[in-house]
Amino acid sequence: MLKLLKYDLKRRKERILVFIVIALLVQAGLWISSAKIDTGLASLNLVIYCILAIAMIFIAVTGYFRNLKSYQRRLLPVTALQTVLSPMLLALLLIGVVILLGLAHLGILKLLNMVDLLPGNLWTVGFRALLQSVWSTLFLMVMVMFSFTVAFSLRMKGRVWLGIALLVLLENGIGYLEKFLFDTYFVGLDNAFKFEIYPGSSQSGSEFTIKYLPINQGALLFEVAVVCLMIYGMVALVRRRIEV
Repeated sequence: MLKLLKYDLKRRKERILVFIVIALLVQAGLWISSAKIDTGLASLNLVIYCILAIAMIFIAVTGYFRNLKSYQRRLLPVTALQTVLSPMLLALLLIGVVILLGLAHLGILKLLNMVDLLPGNLWTVGFRALLQSVWSTLFLMVMVMFSFTVAFSLRMKGRVWLGIALLVLLENGIGYLEKFLFDTYFVGLDNAFKFEIYPGSSQSGSEFTIKYLPINQGALLFEVAVVCLMIYGMVALVRRRIEV
């Protein structure tokens, strides 16, 4: 698995570096052009890191699609499970790189004594929001991979449009079922940034603190089960494709 991950990373390293360099240059430009560091600038910084994370996921997913259509890749001595899990691990690795860049940025703000604009319980809240955001990203990524794996397994024209249609149906179907059963629409997306803001105290050294709302454990277990089923389905389809 690690050799396969290394192989995928090596093939796409130039594109990955390009996106990272562009994001860092934009961040530097915002910093230089801004008169002061405030919540508006911090929001722009966060948006740029989110866009960079989406770009990293796009690289991992498109690599998976190319591998499905590549005859040479099917000749490699790898299992169907490895073929499916490799882009997910690559996406998690690249998201980790984006997180490290964001933490380095935050460390610079702290060195410049610019932490008043951040919540006093930043690390607790940030860690939970980060976990839920990563889970939601992985969940959506698996849905995209599953939809296009089903589409590419069919011998017909317009498979890309079929994959898009399947993705829309799958997303709305799962979302509706989760809303019906647990009264939440994708627990990670629904709760990742749902919190209450309170005035900060003199001990926290910040203008405000954040309190998270409780997460629905049943909805989370439901999403885990759905992801496992989709991975199982992809493995079966990729195995059949390799055998053919």
